[in-house]
Amino acid sequence: QFASASQPESFVYNSAVERQFFDLAKEALSSYSRDGGQAWAEFMKCLDMYAQDILSRSEMLTFVEPLLGKRNAKLFEEFKRILAGAGSTTGPAPPLEDAWYSVPLSEIDFSRCRRCTPSYRALPRDYPAPPCTERNVVESKVLNDIWVSLPVGSEESYTFRHMRRNNYEEILFRCEDERFEIDMVIDSNAATLQRLLPIAEEIARLSAEEMVGDEFGMKNPNDGAGLAGKRFQYTFDKSVLGVIHRNSIARIYGDSGPEMLELMVKNPVVAIPLVVERLKQKNSEWKKARDRLNVNWRDLAEANYYKSLDHRSLTWRTTDKRATSTRTLLSEIKDRSLHRGKEGKEALRQKLEKAKEEHGLFFEVTMKDTLVQDLDLTFLPKPDRLLFTPHLSVLYENNSWSQRDAYRILAFALERGATSPHDKERCHRLWSEFLGPFFGLSLHWMHAPAVAYQENPSREDTKMVAATPVVVSEEEEEDSMEDDEMNGRVVTEEVDPAKSSEGLSKGTDEYKDYHPLPKGSKVCTLYGEGIVKDFRPSSQTYVVDLAFGTAYLRSSTVLCSLLPAEKSNYTKNLRADDRSRLGRPTDHLAIGTQNLFLVFRLHQILVSRLNTAMKLAHRVGNDRSLCTLVEQMPGLSPKAAARRRYEAYLALLYALLDGGVGGAAEGGKYEDRVRSLLGHGAYELATMDKLIAHIWKNLQSVAQDETMWNLIQLYRRHLDAGSFQPEAFRQEAALLSDHEPMYAFQWCPMQDQDKGVLHFESLGVIAEEEEDEEIDGNEEEEPEKEEQVNKRPRRQ
Repeated sequence: QFASASQPESFVYNSAVERQFFDLAKEALSSYSRDGGQAWAEFMKCLDMYAQDILSRSEMLTFVEPLLGKRNAKLFEEFKRILAGAGSTTGPAPPLEDAWYSVPLSEIDFSRCRRCTPSYRALPRDYPAPPCTERNVVESKVLNDIWVSLPVGSEESYTFRHMRRNNYEEILFRCEDERFEIDMVIDSNAATLQRLLPIAEEIARLSAEEMVGDEFGMKNPNDGAGLAGKRFQYTFDKSVLGVIHRNSIARIYGDSGPEMLELMVKNPVVAIPLVVERLKQKNSEWKKARDRLNVNWRDLAEANYYKSLDHRSLTWRTTDKRATSTRTLLSEIKDRSLHRGKEGKEALRQKLEKAKEEHGLFFEVTMKDTLVQDLDLTFLPKPDRLLFTPHLSVLYENNSWSQRDAYRILAFALERGATSPHDKERCHRLWSEFLGPFFGLSLHWMHAPAVAYQENPSREDTKMVAATPVVVSEEEEEDSMEDDEMNGRVVTEEVDPAKSSEGLSKGTDEYKDYHPLPKGSKVCTLYGEGIVKDFRPSSQTYVVDLAFGTAYLRSSTVLCSLLPAEKSNYTKNLRADDRSRLGRPTDHLAIGTQNLFLVFRLHQILVSRLNTAMKLAHRVGNDRSLCTLVEQMPGLSPKAAARRRYEAYLALLYALLDGGVGGAAEGGKYEDRVRSLLGHGAYELATMDKLIAHIWKNLQSVAQDETMWNLIQLYRRHLDAGSFQPEAFRQEAALLSDHEPMYAFQWCPMQDQDKGVLHFESLGVIAEEEEDEEIDGNEEEEPEKEEQVNKRPRRQ
């Protein structure tokens, strides 16, 4: 017989009922007592001590009864019902009430509950513990059933950027939600089946015994039988089924679920076997459906898992735009200039707030040390103290190839951009006269792509004639790589043998409109920079004095003439009076305007991202776990595959700068291709087009600034003189600055390593400082003259 033990009547109160009780209690205590406020305070004090487990329930009722029990018996009884509905700390555990499962944790008042950490609170004492079976001793010790994590700030809001998901994460989360839903349905169905199956088996067993007794054991079937001639009366206690079980039964019967639950109580012999059979049927159907869905979920997970790891790409464009903006870069150097090269507290606080917005509140605890990114100059070349103390220092790595790739990318962007020919010419001049020499890029290398051509053969009997130079005196070269580059960049021309002798015999007739360069002109040739010594009209060759010797070169190998720096006697006089020198002869010194500071700052970011691309190319190739997630380079060594992968990325970048050739820039294809080449760590490369456009915008501003060109000529005069003299350089720069804010730059290459350090300082308006020094000097001279006049003897 299935009859449950009698349970005391329980009451479930919501917040509105409790609020109504406390309003009536406050009114009653204020009306029927001489000091209503004191009585109400005593009542609240009793409740507070009970909530903190200072008083037990019986002790609290003993204190509250004199306040409410004499004149307000109904309120006191209501109060005891509320306590009974809230649960009891003594006696058997209260039954699981449906009301608790319908109340979300956000609506439970945890203010009076115990606190373990700032974000963890204990569940209320009367909150029923959910059933859990098959736990061993170790699991019971470590698994948590009491403490609940609660938000302590605004992190429960979905406006935080770290809560946002990219499209690939959304697909994975949707698959996980579907998997969770069907797993919960199958598990709850299995739990219900496990609860009802023993009951159904017992019903079947008792029914079978009754039928056997009727056939063999009794002569009179009605002897010992109850109502309707049955020996057993079946009853079913509905408390056997919990909320999960009832919901499972209601799910499989839909709108008829409540009716079926009622039939299970009224007629369990008929209803329970039917429900068990229906649960078994649904269990089989849902498991087959899950097996079919698992195949689709597995395919979606394999296709989107690796892409979903790129969580930074979702906010990187906004973050990078803010980090590389003119306002951010200028405010950074100005703040550092006010704090002797360190970031101020206010700047660090703002960076911390932005980092919290992007990464979450945990950033302050786990990643706060990454905010301060000052370059450690302990083992790096330091700037010259005679000129400035660096406010900012940045590191250039792998200059042998990263500087060249950066120049190629910027030159390509300039040619493909919507820039006037005049501005293009000025920008190329800026690179050839200032930026190239400053970073150590040779001029003949910068012009080499312009002459790397080869004409198509017109006849089968054509042959190649190499314009190799005839070297008279040759010195040993230190670097074999330069020798290889020279041998690989010989200009080749296709000459018709039938016309070659005729062309040579005519000599000057073919080149009568050709005007040779005068003697002493500085030229850039295919083999380096040199000075023209002579020109031979008969053979149309130049005699050029190169760095490695004297060579006879055809006119086609002379790329261009180099304009010398403007001469200045003022520079010579200042250099003659100045004895200061830079500590290292390979260092370069420059002073420029705000736009030049932005160019250098953004140029370093471009070089660092090219280094990032190369590092990712090596790392992705060596990571075997990514063999099915990124494009592979079969048949190549790891080093060659990394180089090929990096060159493939450069090809994508060139296509992007060329307006999306082949659809590289359409619909995020560029980002997808970069991710397939270099992995999800290549999110920094998604904004390369914006960075390059920002660089050229400032480069054009520098090229159009006459003040900047005067300062470039000053740089070239010191460069041609063979050394930089800091004091003379700054004094003349102050004269040329035209009252604009100036910035000082010192480039310090590291000879033993393929690195370099660029130091910055914000000088401010140095023209006013020089004028003030001159005024102070004149004022000092005038008192000296007056003293000399006063010291002269008076005539008698």
